[in-house]
Amino acid sequence: MKVRMALAAKSLTWEEVFIESWKFDHFQPEYLALNPSGIVPTLVEDGRVVTQSNVIVEYLDDAYPTPSLRPDDPFLASIMRKWMYIEQDHLFGHIVTLSFNSMMKLRVEGFGLRQLKKWSHRHPDKARADDYLRRVSAPADPAKDAAARVGLKKYMVHLEEELLRFDGLWICGTQLTLAEVALAGIFDRLKYLQEEAVFADLPRVSKWFERLQCTAIYQEGEHRFSARMWGPLKPIAEYREQIR
Repeated sequence: MKVRMALAAKSLTWEEVFIESWKFDHFQPEYLALNPSGIVPTLVEDGRVVTQSNVIVEYLDDAYPTPSLRPDDPFLASIMRKWMYIEQDHLFGHIVTLSFNSMMKLRVEGFGLRQLKKWSHRHPDKARADDYLRRVSAPADPAKDAAARVGLKKYMVHLEEELLRFDGLWICGTQLTLAEVALAGIFDRLKYLQEEAVFADLPRVSKWFERLQCTAIYQEGEHRFSARMWGPLKPIAEYREQIR
């Protein structure tokens, strides 16, 4: 979502190659040749390969500087980068934890464990594949979800304080920056998981997210509903065939 938002901000045309991660497409030889880490997304432009979502969006802002998604003021630019790292190093892990119980475990019900095991053979690391199968088939762990919410809440409070500090429309003041781009996917997932309670009592964060959702780049970058995995807003019984 970060990369789609940056592409939209720069009004760039691009072609999507959709990776079905539940089938371990990101560990197939042709993809690993582009991205040896086997993670998504990957940007390919004129034969040049750029990986890591935060790196990609910074690359796009460097390569296509108008309109800029980075403050000119060095201090504000440091605030922007801080939130990019917070998303990458802290928020992402918490959102993955919440997603497992609300989304990933539904794969067993939707596809069946036999099919998941068959797809897991495509993973080059058997130990990691077995760990994935164990986690998606294990009982839900409410304690881990609770800990993830606590971790998310800590940074939501920090974001509330940051928005007050600069008293602007956006994290760095009056300019929408890569800080918004970095955090958009986290908030999108919280909404999809119906976990908005982690920021619902924070008025500045709530208004900021409402404002962000109204922007053209958020709307263009948002995940297609047809491509979303099952979850609270997409019951398996209604949408199973669309994913198969």
